[in-house]
Amino acid sequence: MKDTLKIIRRLTSLAKLESDFGLFYKSDSTALTALGYVSIKGNRSLSSIYNCLGINHKKRYDYKEAINWYKKALESTEDEERRYRYKNNIANCYRELKQYDKSISIYKIIIVSNYFKELPNITRARLIDNYTYTKWLKGDKVSDLDFLMALKIRKEEKDYKGMCASYSHLSDYYNKQNKKNEAKSYVLKMLKVARKTKNKKEIRDALAKLLLFKTEKKQTYYKEFITLTEDLERERAITQNKQIAIIYRVNEITIEAQKLEKKAIENKLLAEQQKSQKQLWIFTVILTILSSIVYFFYKREKNKKEKAIEVYNTETRLAKKIHDELANDVYAVMNTLQNTSITDERLLTRVEKIYAQTRDISHENSPVLTGEHFENFLKQLFLDFTNDRCKVIHKGLQEANINQLAKEKQIVVYRALQELLVNMKKYSEATLVLITFSVEKNKLSITYQDNGIGVEKLSVKNGLLNMEIRIKSVGGFITFESKQEKGFQAKFHFKK
Repeated sequence: MKDTLKIIRRLTSLAKLESDFGLFYKSDSTALTALGYVSIKGNRSLSSIYNCLGINHKKRYDYKEAINWYKKALESTEDEERRYRYKNNIANCYRELKQYDKSISIYKIIIVSNYFKELPNITRARLIDNYTYTKWLKGDKVSDLDFLMALKIRKEEKDYKGMCASYSHLSDYYNKQNKKNEAKSYVLKMLKVARKTKNKKEIRDALAKLLLFKTEKKQTYYKEFITLTEDLERERAITQNKQIAIIYRVNEITIEAQKLEKKAIENKLLAEQQKSQKQLWIFTVILTILSSIVYFFYKREKNKKEKAIEVYNTETRLAKKIHDELANDVYAVMNTLQNTSITDERLLTRVEKIYAQTRDISHENSPVLTGEHFENFLKQLFLDFTNDRCKVIHKGLQEANINQLAKEKQIVVYRALQELLVNMKKYSEATLVLITFSVEKNKLSITYQDNGIGVEKLSVKNGLLNMEIRIKSVGGFITFESKQEKGFQAKFHFKK
């Protein structure tokens, strides 16, 4: 019908849905197509389109570009409520960029404005909480009463998502003041609300916080955290695959329908030929749809098989390691128990050795905490290998901004450095380890160096070969270098 306004509204709705499904680049394309139809600056959809583009860039952690789109949204609307919402989005991005002064100034302008009282209660609570939390992040003095004010409004409005955010911030606030009991109680409240709404992401976030505290249920929380993480990844993948399959089929049908229409017009006078042509094209469309469905299920089954093989290989490797390292020791201890001439001290030493080996194997294969807490998780690895005999230090870690790496790359970095440190502890007799991080032209480089005994002739096998395979799996490259009495060095790099 060539109804431009409806075209804009439909495209804007599609862009928002695609963004919700995590198809951010597809959403960008749809939103930009919608912009092409907008001819009037005051069009109500214009600010929504800009805001959608801002959200897409924010979810891709491109905060600077997100701010540009949010500012365009702000300039293109006169609606007061929308304007304050976009200002809040801009302030959130500045907070993520750690430009706290800019963020705080925007929140403050909103809160002291005359219109602030006219905003919906949920919006006011969000602004108060964000303003207080940002000041706290900056290091300014804040009161728990400010956090509690926002929480009170959210409770009255039954804003469960907002309540989770308030409980999370209150937990961080008390934890920094070393009030562990209060901090833990708010995390438990966060978990209770998240369970009530059955929000898996917020349940997982609450569990991640709980793992930082001493609790009798720590093992239970940890298992649930791992299960939820796997469920969320699986659900996201299934949803995206379905959405992509739908888009693919719709595009194919649209293209084929356009071809059929053109052919029908060209052969209008040839009725019989037109009929056969239509039948041919309909068959082609059906065949294309059926092929797409078959391909979708084939890919899904293939992914399942690959995952099963990966799990099997992991289990096999762990079983072999436990057998090779522990079976002989267990057998020897059994013989020792039959030989009363051997002292209890020797027996105890050997049992402790078996325990240490079991603990090391468990630790080496434990899950990696990825995402925004990855940097702290990696620092803990370095602390675990620092003792009276050897010190592990790092350089350039914060500047490398590794929290924004993709999940699979974070896992590769952690496992590679873990393997190097384990080898160092077992073989090198090093007293000092230096791990250097640097970024140049969007390429992350990591250098490991120790002052251990080194080897005369380096052979890439077992652990070193595993590292090489890991690094290559993310398109990276690794080199090793070692000389007798001159320590060991490994360098690897890949695109961020």
